[in-house]
Amino acid sequence: MTDYEYDLAFSFTFQDEGVATQLNDLLAPKMKTFIYYDRQKELAGTDGQETFSAVYGAKARCVAILYRPEWGTTRWTRVEMDAIKHRYLNDGWNFATFIATVDNPVMPPWLPQQRLYASLPRFGVASAAAVLEARVTEQGGQPNEESVIDRAARFKREQEFRDEAGQFQRSERGVQAARVAFAEFSEALEAAVAALKPSIPQIAFQESQGYRIVQGLYPTNMIANFRTRYANALDEANMEIKLYKGFPDIPGYRGSISQASTLRSMKLQYRLVGPGRMAYVTADAKALEFSPTQLAEVALKFYMDVAEKQKA
Repeated sequence: MTDYEYDLAFSFTFQDEGVATQLNDLLAPKMKTFIYYDRQKELAGTDGQETFSAVYGAKARCVAILYRPEWGTTRWTRVEMDAIKHRYLNDGWNFATFIATVDNPVMPPWLPQQRLYASLPRFGVASAAAVLEARVTEQGGQPNEESVIDRAARFKREQEFRDEAGQFQRSERGVQAARVAFAEFSEALEAAVAALKPSIPQIAFQESQGYRIVQGLYPTNMIANFRTRYANALDEANMEIKLYKGFPDIPGYRGSISQASTLRSMKLQYRLVGPGRMAYVTADAKALEFSPTQLAEVALKFYMDVAEKQKA
């Protein structure tokens, strides 16, 4: 029997770092996991390509691929994909579990059609974690059984974190952190729009008080808005990203002649999501997590996807 260094390794693009973290938080107490940012100190000074190839190609009993179309196109996921494909030639596909993080993805052409995958948008994080734990067990892993003492310790940690998260929600510190995050989101969105200028010259980013506006893909406009109602609490402080056909009346702008209609919208809250870790969290059952930079990328893609459908 192979002596694996890790029971489970996660492969994902930056858009799914929040999901990977949630899954890792659920599974790490039961097995030895590999998630890149959690192992950075161990990997410091090593050859990245060689290290990652070894983990995904041999050292991990199972691999969880958080799949979206961008996976396999970035520098490190391309290295991980090559290692996974090479391992398949020797071991088959039982070591790998694909978890789609977007609806109705087009899976890689080299993945056998009969190969099933889990859908995160449909089943959620807890169900995906259960699938991964079962896969590790099927492949000879032995996830730790939680003792009464371990469970009591976990309950204590969870309660302490809930208390800390509640304090963050009801504090000036939380409000200030959310304002800083919105500034980071704004800068990242402006930079992302600028990067698109060579391909889409008409696209433009503008600011108006608490609004961040992306225009140019007529007749669709995107407006992101964040306002805090209280100076010492994040209650009712939501980030809203709305896509309009036409342009609505907002401070500093006169709306379009024809009344604007809302096409799609996304609501998020800025929260403490783990010890020392803050993120935007979608205000729905999926509770997906994004850093400010990740959210800017997601918002711009959201805008382009809806605008493209309007022109279809």
